[in-house]
Amino acid sequence: MSDIAVALVHHPVLNRLGEPSTTAITSMDIHDFARTCVFYDVAPVYLVHPAAGMHSMVADITGYWLTGEGGKRNPGRREAMKQIRMVNTLEDVLQDADYSVWYTSAKPPEGRVREVNTLAGQPGPHLIVFGTGWGLNVDEMPEPNGWLSPIAGIGKVRHLSVRAAVAIYLDRLIRNNQPVDL
Repeated sequence: MSDIAVALVHHPVLNRLGEPSTTAITSMDIHDFARTCVFYDVAPVYLVHPAAGMHSMVADITGYWLTGEGGKRNPGRREAMKQIRMVNTLEDVLQDADYSVWYTSAKPPEGRVREVNTLAGQPGPHLIVFGTGWGLNVDEMPEPNGWLSPIAGIGKVRHLSVRAAVAIYLDRLIRNNQPVDL
């Protein structure tokens, strides 16, 4: 599925009041996004954050798995960490390839919303963009090709973790468009 990449945006995002904000990268973001994407043969995995300190932290964590003891003990984790690309902005991601850009949100704007499985038949490469905090601050981001339909839950809480969302979107995309051997 090399025509799909993902980006996890930590800036520009919104805070709980709907104001522009920046969130911190967590080690769970790095590990869970990379492992989920490798599981579904999706790469690269972009982490978007403008702070040099966050870049340094990501380099330390991925370095442990790429060149340190972690990768020797767990080659699968090393393979997942190889997919991480740290960038300052989403515009930096768009310099890597001519991506069709698809944003995700629990509350996408009206129009241009598609089901994730419709991307499989479309020419790529595609970039599926996930936001942290309370969602993407699209006023400060490039215009997308469209929005992917939100994940509809049945519970009272409408704030799914972004790590769970990437797994659900990729599973829907892959399983609905490729035979799966169990």
